[in-house]
Amino acid sequence: MVTAFPQFSAICRLPLEILEKVATELDDDPGSSLSSTTLPLLLTCKRFYELLGFKTNNHLYAHFFRARFDGSAAVRRLGELASHDPGRSFQLRSYCNALRRVRTGDIHANDIVQTFWSCFSMMMEDDGKNRCQLGWAGLPDFVDKFVRERLHENSENGWPAESEVNSLAMWLLWFTSTEERLRAETPAQRVQMTNLILPYVLMPVRYATYFAPHTHFTLPLPRNLPQLPHSFLTVHGPYPQYREGFSRRMPLYQATDFEVGIPLASVAAKLVYFSRREVLPVGVPPHLPRTREHALQLGFTMVTPTQEDIQELNEHKVAKLIPRVTKPEELAKRAPSARWDDDWNRLADCSYLFSPVSLKRTHYTPGLLGGLWQGRMLHPDDIHYGNIMQTAQMPAGFNEQTVGLTAAPVFMRLREYHCMDVEPNQPIPGGGRDGFGGIQNAWFPNSMGYQEVSHGLATMCQERTSFYNEYVAGGFNLHDESKCRGCQYRGTSEMVFREDDARLLDTVDEVLADEGMEEVEDDEDDQIEDEPSEADTEMNPDGRCELVIKRKCDGILDIILVGETDMRHGQAWHHYKFYGRVREWDGLVALIRVPIPSGNPHQYLGVWIFTGYVVGGQNFVGNWRTTAHPGGPVTFESAFAMSKRD
Repeated sequence: MVTAFPQFSAICRLPLEILEKVATELDDDPGSSLSSTTLPLLLTCKRFYELLGFKTNNHLYAHFFRARFDGSAAVRRLGELASHDPGRSFQLRSYCNALRRVRTGDIHANDIVQTFWSCFSMMMEDDGKNRCQLGWAGLPDFVDKFVRERLHENSENGWPAESEVNSLAMWLLWFTSTEERLRAETPAQRVQMTNLILPYVLMPVRYATYFAPHTHFTLPLPRNLPQLPHSFLTVHGPYPQYREGFSRRMPLYQATDFEVGIPLASVAAKLVYFSRREVLPVGVPPHLPRTREHALQLGFTMVTPTQEDIQELNEHKVAKLIPRVTKPEELAKRAPSARWDDDWNRLADCSYLFSPVSLKRTHYTPGLLGGLWQGRMLHPDDIHYGNIMQTAQMPAGFNEQTVGLTAAPVFMRLREYHCMDVEPNQPIPGGGRDGFGGIQNAWFPNSMGYQEVSHGLATMCQERTSFYNEYVAGGFNLHDESKCRGCQYRGTSEMVFREDDARLLDTVDEVLADEGMEEVEDDEDDQIEDEPSEADTEMNPDGRCELVIKRKCDGILDIILVGETDMRHGQAWHHYKFYGRVREWDGLVALIRVPIPSGNPHQYLGVWIFTGYVVGGQNFVGNWRTTAHPGGPVTFESAFAMSKRD
């Protein structure tokens, strides 16, 4: 029983610093529940409650937050909002409440969506501590149970819903996937899981694959479009899907009404699916030649894999699991959470297709795609897949056999080129009409040509030549502030965005629409573009802490990717060349794969489009589609996943 000290007790007269020291010493086990250590102390007497309570001592609970949870990612992404004691004190309560609800094991709780959001935030901010906390609370088993028992609740015509809770569950299932857990699943459990999530993997006509349709290159869309974009109506719903405003507002640190996009269930589902399918290795047919040299000795000069090529497939994962970083020297080099910055930035910035503020943060880290990539692509049977596309009801027992699913390897070695913001450079315009519909050529105009030259890429389009610098890992910085037009215009390389910028630009849009561009005075334009003062970056007039985002200009206007299949991989899986570019708005990557003619022209291989995101800095995930039906909005397509080898 806790004894209440009388108010005149000497212990009540101890300085606050000593009482805080007592509280922190009691909380010496980061795996224990915070309430089990602090609550008895708070209930000791009214004086303790006043000095050490949540409402009065943000400093103490910010200390508890730093001891138990990771904070570098939040400061990196939110700045001042996440660095002050009140914000960390609030987030401590949010995370502790979520851990407590996970510990109950109740997957039917009314507040499970909020629980999943808190767990999702913790995993996106993980630098080692958060993952441990979630592991101690039992999140891996909790989310696994939810997916197996509740994923298909509220289904439509048998298809699982693309709901907020299901999207978060898919991502948490991927975050908690480890080699140990994958191998601990029985074959029956593995089949059950892949069957449950398969609709998200194979049905892009039902489940969005991108934050904005891949048909658009230039985003956000202007509000004064002569004709608003529209979708093609299918038996499964509109395609492509415009996810305008598919987001959630929630308190986050000191942001009382922070808006974040709901993550794409289909992207996480692909990673979960491929990770399960890679548990068992691909069988090595004994009739194949042992090596390439052996194949040549036998007179096999055509494209064909060897046993050595199959073994290589099994040695490298295409759905590379999230690594655990425990060594202090690794943490000192780069925060593990930084691998999720691009993914988090997409959620924070890319919910509205008509938003006037689109580039607060970067959504693709330069250099990510350079190097050798290995992957797998899924091939449904044309007839079976076509039948499902024309039938609203999900077939009973929907599984891989229902669509005649097979898989094929993908290899590509890419080089990355950047168009820098210097005179007289201009990036290649978007393909199609006003950048719309050009996905058939990776958003390039059909007239565009390119040639790799020393240290760069020369592009030609409509009698205009642009130069793209080659990105070299660890090389010199291509950005020169003294020559960068953006830096010269601003007078600094620092770019500042404020929470209220969108509201201000909305007002400007209304003025422009009512009065016309020519009627806006120059001094009004100057006011809009002025650099804000340092005082404005911290507090609004009403005392509310404002979200302020700062980033350094990198001078990059456009990114082009060029590559091919290495010779040894081409001898096994066919020879291809690749070219494509990165959509700045959300970091979506589009690549065209073209077969390279040899003794046989391989015309039957066709030209395919790979479109997707780099996830967690190490996996390239998305959908491929054929170019066989260039005029049709819905065409034959399926999923792929790749990971970087070097």
